[in-house]
Amino acid sequence: MKFLLSIFTLIIVAQSCNTTKETIENENLNSMKKEHITLSGSYTISQVGDNKSLSPKLNISFDENSNKVTGFSGCNTFFGTYAVENNKISFSQMATSKKLCRPEINDIESQILKALNDADSFSINGEDLILLNNQTVLLNATKSIIAIKNKVSRGNSGIGVTYQITSRGIFEYIHISESTIYYSTDRGLKSIHNYSNNKEDWTQINTLIDAIDIENLRNLEAPSHNRATDGAAEATLSVKMGDVLHISPSFDHGNPPEEIKALVNKVLSIKENTVKQ
Repeated sequence: MKFLLSIFTLIIVAQSCNTTKETIENENLNSMKKEHITLSGSYTISQVGDNKSLSPKLNISFDENSNKVTGFSGCNTFFGTYAVENNKISFSQMATSKKLCRPEINDIESQILKALNDADSFSINGEDLILLNNQTVLLNATKSIIAIKNKVSRGNSGIGVTYQITSRGIFEYIHISESTIYYSTDRGLKSIHNYSNNKEDWTQINTLIDAIDIENLRNLEAPSHNRATDGAAEATLSVKMGDVLHISPSFDHGNPPEEIKALVNKVLSIKENTVKQ
């Protein structure tokens, strides 16, 4: 009788443990479903595999509305789609532009593209994004400084234009949204001045953006390459549409690609007229 009672007790305990385990698993699953995890936004790629010595220009952007992913992997821009379910992720239809670069740059680019291809899950910790495969870290990225700095208000339209100039002795950061102009000469962007934008300038900015093939911005060719020999400062133009960041390849400051020349000139004109006030 005692033997049968012991067996009965073990069965009850086992069932209770299983029920408790199922309850915890269901609570965790429901918690994940309630907590909407979003990747939307732009990230600076800080590490791929064991390599932490990466260019600060490497980036990846996610658009939750269209499930599109875009980015710059060192030599070429890449683009494709992604799918997310809880903390699972997969990338598909990935493609890149077709530029050729130095072997060391091509090697890093290959590592980044392979990491995207192999990734099966992700985690987000504050501003940090980690892509993994079977719990092995493949790629680390951090929310871009544009997003961190009070998300650099994009105004009601969700549109923002950024122009950045970099050389050994020069740094300028200009970001224009519907209501605000941000300007900094601090490379760490710890000190940013902000000014009010006016309606007329913003209307002209929008008109110039509409005249650009925004999806082709990443494929523009720089008309000159003096920045390679310090003959000119290096510049980039980016246009943010909602949570999608479209970034041009670098070009010589003062000689942008013809397709974006009018927009670049307008951004610089607004900055000059605003900062000197």
